[in-house]
Amino acid sequence: MLVVGAILISLAPAAGVAAQPRDPHIVAVVFPPWWTAARSDAVVSAIGVVSPQDSSELVRVVYGGPHLIDELKAAGAWLIVDPAVAGCLTPGNWTS
Repeated sequence: MLVVGAILISLAPAAGVAAQPRDPHIVAVVFPPWWTAARSDAVVSAIGVVSPQDSSELVRVVYGGPHLIDELKAAGAWLIVDPAVAGCLTPGNWTS
């Protein structure tokens, strides 16, 4: 887990610039690696967004309202990027 955390921290500046979400209502969010799936699910549920069942424990694809990104940041998200850039979303595999 520490290696994953170190990799994410080292990639965060580049990813933050290159991977801004194209649609602020659909994002891929990276939670701290020590969080359990239940904790990530609780954060997502509290914000009122939906995460597909096939999301990993660490990266979730979520969608929500106009303040989604701000709410995820306030809840402790480490990184918020475009789902297509994160490899979580390709045309045709997202349904709402």
